[in-house]
Parts: sequence; structure tokens; C-alpha cells
Amino acid sequence: MGNYIKLFEEFIDIINWNTLKKSTFKMNIDYNIAQNHLKALIYFHLAKLDSLRDIHSFMESNSGLKSLIKGISLGSLSHYNNNINYEILIPIMNELINTALKSITIDEKLKKFGAIKLIDSSTISMAITYFKWAKFRSTKAGIKLHTKFDLAKGVPEQIIVSNAKIHDKTKLDELMTEKNAIYIYDKAYIDYKKFDKLDSNEKQFITRLKDNAIASEVQSLDVTYSETQLLDKETQIIYDKIVYLGNDCNKTKQKYRIVKVITSEYKELIFLTNNFTLSSEEIAWLYKKRWEIELFFKWIKQNLKIKRFIGHSLNAVMMQIITAIITFIMLKLVKDHSNSAYGLLKIRRLIKYSITELVNKDIFSWALWLGG
Repeated sequence: MGNYIKLFEEFIDIINWNTLKKSTFKMNIDYNIAQNHLKALIYFHLAKLDSLRDIHSFMESNSGLKSLIKGISLGSLSHYNNNINYEILIPIMNELINTALKSITIDEKLKKFGAIKLIDSSTISMAITYFKWAKFRSTKAGIKLHTKFDLAKGVPEQIIVSNAKIHDKTKLDELMTEKNAIYIYDKAYIDYKKFDKLDSNEKQFITRLKDNAIASEVQSLDVTYSETQLLDKETQIIYDKIVYLGNDCNKTKQKYRIVKVITSEYKELIFLTNNFTLSSEEIAWLYKKRWEIELFFKWIKQNLKIKRFIGHSLNAVMMQIITAIITFIMLKLVKDHSNSAYGLLKIRRLIKYSITELVNKDIFSWALWLGG
């Protein structure tokens, strides 16, 4: 039996529980209660349960689970969700993110570019009847996840939660914290005044130029291509230019570069950057990779539980969001350290359905990585 494991037991051991011990000690919170609640919420995400009652029923009905997650009353479950300060989970989330950034294998195509950070936000709508604290219109409530995503590692590096009414570009300074990185973001973040500031702070960016933008051409550059083809053959690069942005009253001090392409769907796109070293094709291709952060938002909304909340307080909502991110990062670590070709969804389902069953750990090299 020594070669057999319980997948969920191995999975939750990815967490450094000493980090939670320190966090609960600092905030005078019972460690055992916090640990048990975190395990319950992780399984809540993996199993895609719908409510606190579902969590409670599962705890009570599954005898094989009780050695891992202690059953508690429905009232206690609700109380803990609303009153265990969600901030105790932030050190765990950050530690897992740092582990992922250090250990996950880099996409080979991206190695030459160095650090590439994608910036975007995603709105989660909520019923105003239950979430009045998140009101952003007369009849609507919601929150927004402002996210910095590491493209090469495929993981979120930083997430800022705000009311849905907060404009994306107000969070740009908080997300663009590093030098020696290329930041990629869409038109929602465009601010001419910020471009010069970013440039002077040695922060590179690639974004889309707005349709009504005014650009004064300084120089026309030769269209250049990558050594290895990156864009599909149907995409045409029309021009590569150096420009000033804005009109005479509001013109940028620095020069910028714009690259225009026509896609295979005959859509015209103009990319704007302060990077003058990458080829025209590389600029266009890197912006196209911005889609990876959209796929991340889509995946966690479809496969974890962050579209419908099981508690109505801010604390309960933050608990659910943070544990969703923790679960996602843990799944990414499992995927990267496994020799199998299983994707995130397959791994999630395997853990869900094998929570109390013994399975051969040789199938999952990540269990050996954990020392299981």
C-alpha cells in the first residue's frame, strides 16, 4: 500500500501549512479552524459545489473525507466564511504564486523576450439585493479583478479586487511595478500622459492604438520579421512607423512606434509600443498573446466557483476569490510537475472523483515531487 496515495491529500500538501500557522498567529485566529476551512473551500472549487449546504452535506456524508476535513455545523461553516479574516490566506496565495513563477517551465517561444506581463481586468456581476456594498449602478452590483499575468509561466502574478465601477487605467500604476519587463494591455488602459511617464521609468509596453488617435509620423521603418515565423501566413504587416501621439495641445514628449497589420479576417489593427528593438512581427505576435489572460479568466469562471458566491459579505467574497486563485495555482503546479499529458480540467476531475480512493502514485510524478 506504500505506493498508493489519496490525490486530494497529496494535493492540499502543496500548501505550506507553516505559512498559515504564522498568519493565524499574527491575527489571533484559531489555526485548526482556519486550516479546516481552507481545505473545505479548496474542495468546494475542485468539486464545483453550489452552496455552503453542499459543502456541509459532503462533509457529513463522506466518511473517507473526515480524516482530511472535519465536519462542522452549517451555521459554523457560514460563520467562519464571514468572519475568518480573508487576509490570513494572502501569504499562502503569494507563496504559491512565487513557487509557480520560480518552478514552472517557461514556454520556449517566449524565452528570448524576457519577462512578459499581461494586464487586464474581468468583471463579476452580483445581485444588488445581496451585495449592496458592491453597488456600481442603480440596479447592478459587481466587482472587478484587475490582474497582472505572467505570460511565460501562465499564472496570475497579482490580482487587485475593486468595485466594478473603477476604471481599468486607475490600477495601471499598481500593476506595472517592475522594470525590465514588457507589459501588454488593451485600449482600455490608454492614457497619453502616462506613456511618457512609463517611458521615463524604463517600463516597456505594447498596446492597441485607438481608432480616433492622432499620430504624427516622424519616420517610416522597414517591416521586419522574426527568424522563426510567428504570425500566420494570412496576416499582413502593412507598416512600421515612429510617431508622436496627440494633437499640438496634448502631444507626447517622447516618440513611439506603431505597427499596422491586417488579420486573416481582414481586420485592421494598429499596435503601439515604446520598444524599438523587437521586429515588427514580434510586436504584433506578442500583442496577440494577450489572449492568454482572457483564457485564464474564462477558465476560472467556468471551472472554479467565482461566478456565484456562497456568502454575501465582502469577507466571504474575498475568501472565495482567493481560494479560487490558490486552487488554480496548485493545479498549474501539478500539471507542470506531472509527466502525464493531462490538462488542468482533467487533473481537477481526477482529484474530485478520487478524493477518498487510493490510486497509484507512479501515475502522477507530482506526488513524488511533493515527497508523497
